[in-house]
Amino acid sequence: IADFFTGKGRSLAIGLHMTGLYCGQALGGFGSMVAGAWSWQSTFHWFGIIGVAYAFVLIFLLHEKPGHGNAAVNAVKSSKPKNSESLVRSLAVVFSTAAFWVILFFFASSSIPGWATKNWLPTLFQDNLNMSMEWAGPMATLTIAVASFIGVMIGGPISDRWVKRNVRGRIYTSAIGLAMMIPALVLIGLAHNAILSVAAGLFFGIGYGMFDANNMPILCQFVSSRQRAMAYGFMNSLGVIMGAITTQVLGSLASTVGLGMCFAIMGGILVIALALQLIVLRPKYDDKDQEFEAVSPEGEEAETITA
Repeated sequence: IADFFTGKGRSLAIGLHMTGLYCGQALGGFGSMVAGAWSWQSTFHWFGIIGVAYAFVLIFLLHEKPGHGNAAVNAVKSSKPKNSESLVRSLAVVFSTAAFWVILFFFASSSIPGWATKNWLPTLFQDNLNMSMEWAGPMATLTIAVASFIGVMIGGPISDRWVKRNVRGRIYTSAIGLAMMIPALVLIGLAHNAILSVAAGLFFGIGYGMFDANNMPILCQFVSSRQRAMAYGFMNSLGVIMGAITTQVLGSLASTVGLGMCFAIMGGILVIALALQLIVLRPKYDDKDQEFEAVSPEGEEAETITA
């Protein structure tokens, strides 16, 4: 998606794609009802079968953009063969970029409450609001999913317009989303009122959507198209790892510290991520490949590229 949408519309396009995740999350909330009617085993089996079937659909319908991955190579006149870049060198390029470590940190930090809301918010609603899991599940997942969709529809267009006037526009839009998530997490954790809990969930979801729509576009500002898939893969892997750890830790702390207090503490982690994001991330271009368009290694004007 980042390849097909270069600059204009990139945040909105990626954000719209992320809404598929929110829809799945919302439908997943009804898994508790399905499991109540049949069993958890049958529910997981059929959800998995649907995913396998969809993989076959992607095999026939998902195609690479022609010329993808050659932009930086064509722009920079190198004596080395086009395909000589090794995996080790690619890793070195990505992990030697300070901005990538900051992006990795705030992505992982946001994954903590992101996975916490997916896996534990129904339980928190059940405990704080004294309702059955069959209703707490859909209430929790639908609230976050609907709000995240709204956040994408707000944050995507704002980011795409803002970056035209200020190259840090995507970072500022993402930062606004992070800033919204912080008080929302505190209220989600400490509220014992259904209206306040849903309101906090909506506020969190909107912020999360604004943040989520800009992760890949921000990465594009610091990492070349030749390493983006690998870099984003590391981000996703770390995010899932943090989700697994968070799920386990919250389960062990639920009976002592309490789920509500854990949600409030997660807001403090996001404060650190927000500060690093605003202080460290200072891109020069909306797309890293534009750096190669400007000047070649010999100081000559490089060829115009369509990335």
